[in-house]
Amino acid sequence: MKRSMKIHWINWNKLCTLKKKGGMGFQDFHAFNLAMLAKQAWRLIHKNGSLFYMVYKARYFPNTSFLDVELGSNPSLVWRSLLVARDIIHAGSRWKIGDGRKISVATHSWLPHSPVFLNAPSMDMKVYDLIDEET
Repeated sequence: MKRSMKIHWINWNKLCTLKKKGGMGFQDFHAFNLAMLAKQAWRLIHKNGSLFYMVYKARYFPNTSFLDVELGSNPSLVWRSLLVARDIIHAGSRWKIGDGRKISVATHSWLPHSPVFLNAPSMDMKVYDLIDEET
């Protein structure tokens, strides 16, 4: 009777684990790709004068900011990928309130949890309106 050789598959997470920790040390290309996309999304947030920003602003978010834009109709694969990266940045970011004049109480995610209001806030109310400058 002849024995057949079988392939013993290994979990991808195990392959990507460092060699020192018993893995094969492979690079996680999905995580690497997301990191590179997040770097480009970061540039769309902070480098408003670049050609890259101006082209994407004109095409995909002419009337809003990159942080607030929706997917839209007929998006390219690159644009979809940048929005996934934007969501990763958004999940790991925290607000710096400053004086609160530009941050809407009702529409911006300026707290780490959903705010609880006793009364419905007006849509144009800013965080500045909640700050008592004397105390």
